[in-house]
Amino acid sequence: MKRIGKLPPSLIEKPYIYRIELLDRFYKLLDNKELVFVNPDKWEDPLENLIFNARVIKDGKSFQNPAKEKIFSQCWSYEGDSYGIWKIYTTKADDKGIVKRHMGVRITTRLDRLNKLSKLNNGQYFYGVIDYKWKYELDQLVKSRQIREALRITTPDKKHLETLLLKRKCYSFENEIRLFAIPEKISASKSEKHLFRLALNPKDFISSVRFDPGMEYQEFKTHKDRLVKQYGFKPMQITQSTYFKKNRYTIDIS
Repeated sequence: MKRIGKLPPSLIEKPYIYRIELLDRFYKLLDNKELVFVNPDKWEDPLENLIFNARVIKDGKSFQNPAKEKIFSQCWSYEGDSYGIWKIYTTKADDKGIVKRHMGVRITTRLDRLNKLSKLNNGQYFYGVIDYKWKYELDQLVKSRQIREALRITTPDKKHLETLLLKRKCYSFENEIRLFAIPEKISASKSEKHLFRLALNPKDFISSVRFDPGMEYQEFKTHKDRLVKQYGFKPMQITQSTYFKKNRYTIDIS
């Protein structure tokens, strides 16, 4: 998997990246042995994909760049255990369309394990760290020659991916890193057109698993036992976030 741009010093020092999945989707990942990438056009935030979502004019007419439908992505983070990220990425619609705070699982991998995805799947694969910009900086992008050149290219290209590594400054706490796929073949199914499924070996790819801080301890133990017995993970790879634990500090001021 090829890198786009530079890495921050903290990610070079500790080359681990993290992704929070809803509990049911995590088990689907394990059972189906696949990561599901999504077309950036489906991202909820209208400014997540601010370049390709912009109204583009070519020869006086609105232009839909065909490369837009041939790029797929998945969002990760190099921020460790974060209360804000747990809340954001577990409050979403599940497979039944129900939006609420769901139980989640944080999976961890190393940057050097990203190459395992490239070897198991056909196509081109890239990753890059988000460049967070202030609103006034984003407003200037419409005048950028680099951006206009990228939009003229009608086949998926690294220049398109660079436009997808821009985000509003208010999200900088996420420390986001994005994985990209430009597959050789896209699903012909209408319902699957916005998805791309990458094969993976979960045990080789996932270095650790951390369960939701809001999960009851006994439920966590049940899941931990299942991962060990059914999926072959080692007990030391499986933990639970402590963010929602009760305050047990005692302060003696006598």
